[in-house]
Amino acid sequence: MHSLQGLPSRISGSVGTPGKARNDSDDVRSIQNLFNLITPKPTSPLLVDGKCGPLLVQRIRDYQSSRLKVATPDGVIDPAGRTFSTLLEDARQAIPVTPANDSAGAAAAPTPPRPPAPAPAPADTLQLVTKATCDGRVTLTDADFQSAATALGSGISVNIIKAFATVESGGRSGFGPAQMPVIAYEGHIFRKYTQQKYDKAYPLLSYAYREKAGPQWKANNKTQAVAWQTLADAFKLNQEAALMSASYGMFQIMGFNFAACGYKSVFDFVSAMKLNAGQQLMAFVGFCRKNPTLFKAMKNKDFAGMAAQYNGADYGDYDKRIQKAFEALERKK
Repeated sequence: MHSLQGLPSRISGSVGTPGKARNDSDDVRSIQNLFNLITPKPTSPLLVDGKCGPLLVQRIRDYQSSRLKVATPDGVIDPAGRTFSTLLEDARQAIPVTPANDSAGAAAAPTPPRPPAPAPAPADTLQLVTKATCDGRVTLTDADFQSAATALGSGISVNIIKAFATVESGGRSGFGPAQMPVIAYEGHIFRKYTQQKYDKAYPLLSYAYREKAGPQWKANNKTQAVAWQTLADAFKLNQEAALMSASYGMFQIMGFNFAACGYKSVFDFVSAMKLNAGQQLMAFVGFCRKNPTLFKAMKNKDFAGMAAQYNGADYGDYDKRIQKAFEALERKK
């Protein structure tokens, strides 16, 4: 059990958006622990690793927006700022009063904070693929895209990020009319992660790759309602493999990339993609930072390199579409 004595009373420097915050590893661990104290179930705890990744930045921004009512959250916690003081107070309130942490039991030895338990896979339920959990924030502002560019650093253009959003989802929203993320189910990926187990019994769910957007793909992704039903059908066969076999949201990131985006499991990743557009944007930032070849191509405006790294060797005219979207955005400056 956490004790009041175990809470950090201060941090030595700012924590949050890279490029704006110092992010000393001990300070980052303190903030990760504080958020784990106040995070309700079934949300998985943050990994306390002293590294400020996209999931922590988004957690800070969400906290500033929902708890502090900040209109344009910057994703930064300053040592003497309101975000830190409020977060610390909320963490104190979250700790149950026991003889070990109550003032009446001050003589008792403090119980050291426990590290968060590993996040288990969700219970066997279809809610993850059938129930909308969006908080209503389905679009992004220019400030959001600017924050993402700042987080990436190295002078990567805001309009490069916007161009990916434009090509992948029209640049307006990563959510469909039912407030579920826009997805595309890829049966050849499901086949890979289930070792071809369902090829014969479920040929629409599990099939060999022959061409991009082939007949099975078109049948499975005819509409968003059909795509989500297809994912639910695959989920009933193998939960993890199904979630890894779809692309999600504004940037259409494949589920099997969950770790590169900063998530501990594909279940956490999909839960985040369902929450809001900000989570989708920060997953994209995390993915780009973990792929140095893609990062370099974005920095150099190498559209063929971007297309190959983001959409695979069989990228068709993806490079031309990214370039066209980017140049259209540049003309609006």
